Amino acid sequence: MLHKRMQHFSALLGIDMNLFDIRLKEFSAFGNTFCSRCPHRCDYKNMHLYGCYESVRWDSKYIYYCPMDFIFVAVPVVDEFDILSSGVILGPILMGDPEDFEETYSLPHMETAKVNDLAEVASAVFCTVLEETMPDATADFLNTIYRELEILPENGDYPIDLEKKLQSAIAGGDGKNAREYLNRLLGEIFFQSNGDFNVIKARALELLVLLSRSAIEGGADTAQIFNLNNNYLKEIDRFDSLEKLSLWLSSVINRFVSYVFEFSDVKHADTMHKITAFIKSNYMHKISLGDIAEHVYMSKSYISKIFNEEMHMSISSYISKVRIDKSKHLLLDDSMTIADIASLTGFEDQSYFTKQFKTATGLSPKKFRERHTAVT
Repeated sequence: MLHKRMQHFSALLGIDMNLFDIRLKEFSAFGNTFCSRCPHRCDYKNMHLYGCYESVRWDSKYIYYCPMDFIFVAVPVVDEFDILSSGVILGPILMGDPEDFEETYSLPHMETAKVNDLAEVASAVFCTVLEETMPDATADFLNTIYRELEILPENGDYPIDLEKKLQSAIAGGDGKNAREYLNRLLGEIFFQSNGDFNVIKARALELLVLLSRSAIEGGADTAQIFNLNNNYLKEIDRFDSLEKLSLWLSSVINRFVSYVFEFSDVKHADTMHKITAFIKSNYMHKISLGDIAEHVYMSKSYISKIFNEEMHMSISSYISKVRIDKSKHLLLDDSMTIADIASLTGFEDQSYFTKQFKTATGLSPKKFRERHTAVT
């Protein structure tokens, strides 16, 4: 049913749609995807995994950029245990002025508002439960838990050393060992709680706090991990069996590990794209650092820092550059006054515009127009 919906939706809107498998980190539908054909070889698997995870965080939809400046939309699909199993990926889409793109590959073009509308509708249509039998990987995971229960020592002491190994694996981005240590630790917790599920959940809450701190120690963004952890603490009450709780904790570990290592570059690039796209869409208005920070859901100090590192200029300098570049195009139209152009490109007044333009180009707007206006 899900694949059929995707095919109809894709045909109706002329937008590529694919199903991304979280566990395999690969597209599992429609075969030859755009990303596999794209000549720009980026880390598209982690990029789409990041999009899927973020879609859970942001109301069942997430809009993000690829290194080619193309737009994608991710919508989460959960399995029978209410764990994120896949993501419906829509795109690529061109958003903004097509002239800003070196290559378009005949991709569909949408304005920002339309992309937001698309994300909302896609969330309503595709945010669903994937009705499948328990996958082999899930069964193997649960069997591991039960095997650990059979070989526990009889003294019943809580294995602090095992907990520390788990924390170290998370901080080091070691997903394989982290899952192994979690299995063993859950077995210990289950054994010592005498099967009291309320006690098990209480210990799981303690684990979540420890694991989130370990992820931060490993380099994950503090605000992002705290936000995730806050959501997790609210979610834990809905589980009513060790199987579901164990699978959910394993998915949490996968996500923490991903945010420590796999997503650092992806998140950075996505944030940069969103900052520059916001500026290009709003250069004609007054733009504050607070406006940009609110748009990307990050602190002003963080976006200032990464922008300087990436672009080797301040955000205010970049805003001025975008405005100057836009004004150059408008100056070629001699029917427009310089005062009108200053207003249309977001400058406070004509005098300030002239000063900034001359600083950037070495010419006044009038001289620039005289030199570049085509002679007919």
